[in-house]
Amino acid sequence: MRHFVVAVALLAACRGDHASPDHRAGSAAAPAPLVPHIFASDDGVASLVNIDRKIEILEHRDDPVQLIGLLGVRATYRGRLEDYVEADKRSAAWVAAAPDDQEAWKTRTQALTAIHEFALAREALSHVKKLARDDSEWLDLEVTIDEASGRRARSMEARTEGARRYPNAKSLTLYAATLAFQGKLDEALAQMPVAAAKLRDNSAETMAWLYFQWGRLYEQKGDYASARAFYQEAHARLPGYVEANAHLVQTMMLTNDTAGAKRVVTEALASDRNPALLELAAQLGTGSVEDVRNEWERYLAALPKAFSDHAARFYLGVGKDPKRALTLAQANLANRDVPEARELVVQAALAAGDTAAACDAAGPLVDAILRAHRFAAWQAFSRCGRTADAARLAKDLGISP
Repeated sequence: MRHFVVAVALLAACRGDHASPDHRAGSAAAPAPLVPHIFASDDGVASLVNIDRKIEILEHRDDPVQLIGLLGVRATYRGRLEDYVEADKRSAAWVAAAPDDQEAWKTRTQALTAIHEFALAREALSHVKKLARDDSEWLDLEVTIDEASGRRARSMEARTEGARRYPNAKSLTLYAATLAFQGKLDEALAQMPVAAAKLRDNSAETMAWLYFQWGRLYEQKGDYASARAFYQEAHARLPGYVEANAHLVQTMMLTNDTAGAKRVVTEALASDRNPALLELAAQLGTGSVEDVRNEWERYLAALPKAFSDHAARFYLGVGKDPKRALTLAQANLANRDVPEARELVVQAALAAGDTAAACDAAGPLVDAILRAHRFAAWQAFSRCGRTADAARLAKDLGISP
């Protein structure tokens, strides 16, 4: 279960939030740092095979906490729709059969958070609170929901306090992500060597997760060469880590290594035909756009809230259907009002020619922390006739008239 808890904690923060090279700080040509070798880890391929075997065994045993936890782990790393669905189904059955079991409700809360069912997750959390002896048994669950669904002021405070009181690898990494939300990327990056030094778990999953989060900070900064170096290490530790592979391919493309990007995505697709990987193959000219569309629609049919952001980006890009992208982006925003969701609505609305929808979504971005989000507001206002607002933002952003 420990991997499930750690991985879910940053699931929403990672999914769908990609750097854009045209208006973020940094350079694709920045020199990559020497990626620190923390220590050796387990064989990543064998580790995921071992998870598969454990799940096969546990499916025939009455041990829901272990089974659902492992389904969550595999879903997080391999990105398979069926694992998210099965974890959801089994956690619902468990709380129905054991309504007074605190562990059942905690597991149910985690499973619902992973699929972005935030209202239902808060309802499940209310049962945990009723059964708990003190807030230490549920606080981290609440913080994770707050962070993913848009209540970030509260989650930032909790992450900061957690890092101060319990400075371990997990809490410091989550604190680094909190600093990134505030645009303090250099401060966030400064936390990562400290987090790595406190790591006491050499599993391939944990090591890959830490390197991946480290790379995400560089990517958010716009330093794609450095991000690529850390994603490469995450890939080396856990070759089946779908999201790390996807970000590795993206940064390879951004650093002009098309051949390497094609090789990595081809190898990754040999074991996991995840739509995010299929989408990258289509961008690289080695895959079918129709295959990507079919997979994203299959994911959306089962768990629309979990995948509306990723699917929206597909339709906005290689899927070439901005109206469909806008519908999905607006659904995502309705479920999680975070700046990156608003930015996505603005991009989709402008592509679809709906300037009114773009300006409606852009309003709160005027005071956003990150420059990229304020830039999106400027784009919207420039198109929908709010010239005075656009001029003020242009001055703030240093954009020449």
